[in-house]
Amino acid sequence: MKPFSRATTRTLQIGAMMLSATVLAACGGGGTSPLGTVSGTAAVGAAMANASIQLTCKNGAGSATANASGAYSVSFQFDGPCAITASNGAATIHSFASGAGTYNVTPLTQLLLSYLAGQLGTTVDGLLSGIASNASYQSALTNPSVIQNAEAGVAQLIKKMYGVTLSTSSFLMVSFTPGQSGADSDLDTLLTVGAISSNGQPSTSLAAAAVSAGEASPISGSGNTGPTGGTGGTGGAGTTTK
Repeated sequence: MKPFSRATTRTLQIGAMMLSATVLAACGGGGTSPLGTVSGTAAVGAAMANASIQLTCKNGAGSATANASGAYSVSFQFDGPCAITASNGAATIHSFASGAGTYNVTPLTQLLLSYLAGQLGTTVDGLLSGIASNASYQSALTNPSVIQNAEAGVAQLIKKMYGVTLSTSSFLMVSFTPGQSGADSDLDTLLTVGAISSNGQPSTSLAAAAVSAGEASPISGSGNTGPTGGTGGTGGAGTTTK
């Protein structure tokens, strides 16, 4: 058998490199988005049984159908954050996911979006539609401190306006089951006092107050700026000894 020529050897090397690149891309390499799972519960007090769940992300999109208890789970290739919409015909509400994990869709997450929209100087619709392209929105919705502070702001607002203390201010990511105490009971209480309606929307006054509260604590850069502190007093003029 004749030995391979240098040109033949080079051709085989190039072919092997191309095959390796193809296999890598097929396995999730080559810059493709990673596989992740987003799950949670969609509820307006009552579970959003069989609701359609749609996720539109910075990169990628996914969909699922909630079960009879409003629980959903979807695995797909994506980069967060993602806008989440849950709809069952009677109600359509929104939420968001920073990445893979548990993210609920409730009237409280709808209210959280109002607060964040105020912080970012936009509307809820503007925030949701900008998730796929706006770097400032993407930074805010993947920043744990920003999210936690906004949740706390919403909880304080509800306490102030309706005298209701939520069982947890971590309502975006807490695991819960409709019909049980805790986060689901919070929704039932808010429905009773008129803070939210049966179609899952916060009251007009509460939503407006959330936007205003967000505007009072705007997001600067990648962090959440708190209320502006008072101006310090002017120091006295020193004396010069001759």
